[in-house]
Formats: sequence, structure tokens, C-alpha cells
Amino acid sequence: MGVVSILTHSFTDGYNREFGRVFGGGLERYILDLCSVIRGLGHIPEVHQLSYFEAFQTRTEQIDVYGYDYDMENVPEAFDRMAAAARGPIIYASCLWQPITYKPGSLGICHGINWDRPRLPLETKRQVADHIQLALDGLVRIVSVDSHFQTFCRAACTYTDSEQIVLIPNAVDTSYFIPAPPSRMLTPQHEEEWMTTWKRDLPLQTEQEDILVKEYRGDAADHHTAGLNDSDLDRSSGEKARTKSFKREQGEVSGVGAFSFENEFAEPPSHQGHDHTNDAVPVSVPRPIRILYPRRISSERGIIPMMLAADKLLGAFPDVEVEFAGELVEGSTVGRAFRYWQRTHPHTVRIRQHTYDFKDIRDAYHQADIVVIPTLFSEGTSYACLEAMSCGLPVIASNVGGLNDLIQDGFNGLLVPPGEQALTAALIRLVQDRATRERLGIYARETALSYDLSIWRSRWSRVLESFLAETGLKEAIQT
Repeated sequence: MGVVSILTHSFTDGYNREFGRVFGGGLERYILDLCSVIRGLGHIPEVHQLSYFEAFQTRTEQIDVYGYDYDMENVPEAFDRMAAAARGPIIYASCLWQPITYKPGSLGICHGINWDRPRLPLETKRQVADHIQLALDGLVRIVSVDSHFQTFCRAACTYTDSEQIVLIPNAVDTSYFIPAPPSRMLTPQHEEEWMTTWKRDLPLQTEQEDILVKEYRGDAADHHTAGLNDSDLDRSSGEKARTKSFKREQGEVSGVGAFSFENEFAEPPSHQGHDHTNDAVPVSVPRPIRILYPRRISSERGIIPMMLAADKLLGAFPDVEVEFAGELVEGSTVGRAFRYWQRTHPHTVRIRQHTYDFKDIRDAYHQADIVVIPTLFSEGTSYACLEAMSCGLPVIASNVGGLNDLIQDGFNGLLVPPGEQALTAALIRLVQDRATRERLGIYARETALSYDLSIWRSRWSRVLESFLAETGLKEAIQT
């Protein structure tokens, strides 16, 4: 049994000075799972990370963690100090785009490239290619979480060993992240029965929804008011009828389009105390459609396009609510902007924000109807995307980074260009179209099964066994 050191820029929460808590991001979750694999092979994992504040030492999740203060203009110097203090074989788990001097015989991980910003200066991108070449020259092997990085290296760098870059996509525990039955009973034994019934009933649901579409064909004018065409109407489902019934119950003025954005900041009048006894057709208000953004509230994760799209959706659909279920760095520019937007928004009662732990994020998926991954740049194979897919939810994702490895547009989700306009259009489509939501969710779940955590652990175990055996042999020779 020996120590294996992981060097990274973030693990425990150095953003909010909560050093004893693992930060709720994809990198941090990845390192936590990797430590479990290392421990399963009979070794002891240690984590060395950068600290945005003072140096620290802590222990969390049975892992010793060492934090290093650093100069943001000189990240490689901090990695030099981490490598000098680290014990045993070293795994560089981030910052491969920096000009790091790697300790010989070490392993690296690329968690997704962050130099894919269209506006990043060309000279900077050329420098990154040089720095990645340093990683290829200095590391015995690099594990990539997506094909994006692998393609970049093949196009911009040189190396002779075709197996030096190992593709191991991120993973999801498909036995835990399961679709939520309508009863919200979340025990695993319900999964098989629920999925079988779901698939069996889909043709009948589609037929019923087509009947409702024809019945409410008069809504076409309202769709055209919002710039939608007949194909959008044909794709829609009983959601259209449901929205119309909801609006009738709210007592809205006749002639205002159900999907018009003209009055998007007006809440519908309260219907408390309304007596339905004499209504021709009794109406029951259904559960709101919940759109879930399960990402860090940060610029690269597309929080601004998401907020703009939420403005449109909340104004147009009274039965839509939005939940932001990710880490937020209080006091940051983006964090302050989001808090102000949420606090002052005219539909603030339908905007939720909650930071979930790794263990309870499933609750957010089980209350959601649509999941949004609107990344602008710097994306690997998103944990949130995989978790949502495993829960049988339709995902709208930007065609950025490793998301292209997970989503096949129109089959198991929707892929859109990064930005507010395409995101809003896709959200409108799925809010209106229950049949498409369910169809995408079925195939999302089936896709997620090939990314099961057990497969990831097996692949990483083989890489680590080879790496540690080779490292031990070299050390024995040197001794």
C-alpha cells in the first residue's frame, strides 16, 4: 500500500473558504470518484490543490487535502511546489494548458478544454497548443474525458504513441439516477416496471395528444404571434390544451396569445376563491412544468443565456417554473448579478435556487421535466447531462465540447448552438410538446446505460494498475 497524489486547482471549497467541504463541481466529483478507485486498488489517495486564500490542510471524505496559496499569474510555480511536496506517483488532474514542468513518470487528466472560446486571441490558442505539447512530452499518459481534447491533440500536436491519450468519458451511477415514477416513489425496484410501462404507453399518449392538437387548432394564430409556424403546432401536444385551460381559469383577456411575449412580465391574476361549481367543464390545474439548470452559476456554464431564456419562458407560460441547482460563489460578479435578477424579477415566485450535495441532487431531477445544459465553452462530458439522461429526462444542451459525445440531436436530446436565441426556441418546443419530451427521455436513459459508473471504474482501474506498475518498476530500477 502506497500514497498516490492528485494535483489539481480545485477540490475542497476554496472559492467560499469552506476548506472542509468538497466543492459541488464536475472536477471535484471526478476526483472524489478517482480517489475511491485508488483506494479500491489498495493505495492511499492524497489531494494537493490551489487555494484562493491562505494555505491549508484538512481531511474530508477520508482524504488528506493540502491547499497552496499562489500567484494567479504564475500557476506553474504553484504546481512545482505541489509536486515537490507530494508523495508517491503523481496524477496532474487539471491545468494541462499551463506550461507546467511535470515530474517524470506522471499521469495527466484533461477534464475538457477551456480554450475553445471563439473570441480568445489566436496567439493565446497557439500558446495553449505549445503547452499541451509539453504535457504530451512530459506525461506517460493522458486520460481525456471527451473526444474533443483527443481531436485537438491530433490536429495541433505531435506524438508517436496512439495510446498515449486514453478516452474515458465521465460516468453516472445508473442504479441510483433512475427515472422518477409518476407517484414519485424513488426506490430502485420500481425502475424496470416504470420503464416498461412508459414505453408501452407512448404510442397511445401520442395518439391522444394528436387529437388534442386538432381540437385546439384555433391556437395556431397565437403560435404565429410568437413567430412559430404550423410545424411547431404539429409538434405540440396536450401541453397546448393544458396551457389554454390554465389561462382560461386565470381569467385572461380574450385575444391575448397563449405564447405571446408582449406581456411577459405580467403575472396572471389570482384565482383564489374562484367557484368552479357552475363551470361548463371543470378544470384542474396541473403540476407546473419545471425547467432545471443543474450547473454552477458561472459565465462559461451559460448562466446569462439561461437567465435571458427564463425571462421569455416565465413571461409566456404561467405554468412554467425554473430551478437553478448549482454552486454559486457569493460575492462574485456573476453571483451578485444572479441574486439581483432573482430578487427583483417579476416572476420571482417561480424562480428557485438551491445548492444540492452530490448525494441529494437526484431529488432535483425527479422534480424536473426539462433539463438545460447551456454551456458556452469549457465543457467535458457533463455529469449533470449524464445524470439527467439517466433519470429519463429530455436535455437541451449546447453543441460544445463533450456534450456532442452524449447527445444525438432529436434522438436522445436537443443540441443547439450556444446562446439565448436557439436555447429559447428549444425550450418553447419542449414546454409545448410532451410527447417529444417523453420520447427523448426514453432514449436518454438508454444512452446513459453505456456510461455507467461501473464501466468507468473498470477502465480507470486498468489504467491505474498499468501506471502504478510501471512507476514502481522505474523506482525499483532507480533504487
